[in-house]
Amino acid sequence: MAPDLSRSSSVPALFRLGMAPPRLTGHQRKTTLDFKFQSAVDLFKAPKATDEVRLMARKLSKPGWRQAEMTTPNPPDPSAEDLLHKNMRIPKIAPAWLKHDKQVLRFYGYFQESVPERADENSRFRHISFMYYMEDGTLCMSEPRVVNSGIPQGVFLRRHRVPKEDSMGFIGPDDFGVGQEITIYGRTYHITGCDRFTRWFYEENGVVLDEDETMVVDAWQKGYKLSKTAERGGLPMTKSAHDAKIVGKSQVGGPPSDKKFTQFLLNDRKVLRFKAFWDDPTPYGTRVYMILHYYLSDNTVEINEAQCRNSGRADWPVFMKRGPLYKKNGTNAVPGMLAAEADKYLPKDFIVGESISVWNRKVVLYD
Repeated sequence: MAPDLSRSSSVPALFRLGMAPPRLTGHQRKTTLDFKFQSAVDLFKAPKATDEVRLMARKLSKPGWRQAEMTTPNPPDPSAEDLLHKNMRIPKIAPAWLKHDKQVLRFYGYFQESVPERADENSRFRHISFMYYMEDGTLCMSEPRVVNSGIPQGVFLRRHRVPKEDSMGFIGPDDFGVGQEITIYGRTYHITGCDRFTRWFYEENGVVLDEDETMVVDAWQKGYKLSKTAERGGLPMTKSAHDAKIVGKSQVGGPPSDKKFTQFLLNDRKVLRFKAFWDDPTPYGTRVYMILHYYLSDNTVEINEAQCRNSGRADWPVFMKRGPLYKKNGTNAVPGMLAAEADKYLPKDFIVGESISVWNRKVVLYD
């Protein structure tokens, strides 16, 4: 009897003795569909349905089975941070750019600069403002502009992190102090004061700053200030010059000083402003609010209506053009006839809460 052949397990694709030969046919997939009695028949016999399968089928028959089977966990109680808006939440340890946002330490100081080519001065003090931004540790320096100084002033040092004199780190708030000196890029500055916020910030951190020092003034600044005051006419006339002026005016036959002209010089551009109203007694009349201007230069009065939007009144606001306001108005019998001048309204007659007569109209001042 010939021995049976089969595949070797140790060496693939080889036959071995003593086993049945491999089956070379019958590997096709069996069909589960057939036609009997001119209709399709399923030849696959499914296993019997269990109770678990029947329960799942009943659940799937309902449309809302997915929501019914879903279990929603109870949400945790909201914390104080959850109640805030996302953009308003602050971390427990705030960074410097958030804690010190828009906070600037401002100091005032000066440095001395030599002036070799002038005979009236040999040095000049230039005032500087130090602004230290705490959000990023940068420093900016500026110099106030002086008209006709001949020096390019304004931004003295652009904003950036300034290294210390020994190049060991950068300049910080500990390097500033009133009455102390600080060296920046080889130039020494003397700090004379600081603003109110800077002083409060140092006191909150346990550092007490000295009192502000008086700003030094050099010879050029004194002369510059005196010349500008003289140009504006701020220097008073000396008594000898005033007496000489009066004597010279009388010697040439000039008239005495004019009171109206003197009043104009003393009170030019000085105006008293009152708010008033007038109750129109005519039919369909309303309360008319006005703005009253009293010019101290010539004792004249101007009254304009304070109309609101869509009031329905005329566009021109003039109630009385500028002119003298008399307490009692009258007419002459003949044009050009001389008459005594009536009493004018003076500043002492305008009292808030009382009324005045404007061409027989009762106008009440309320502000």
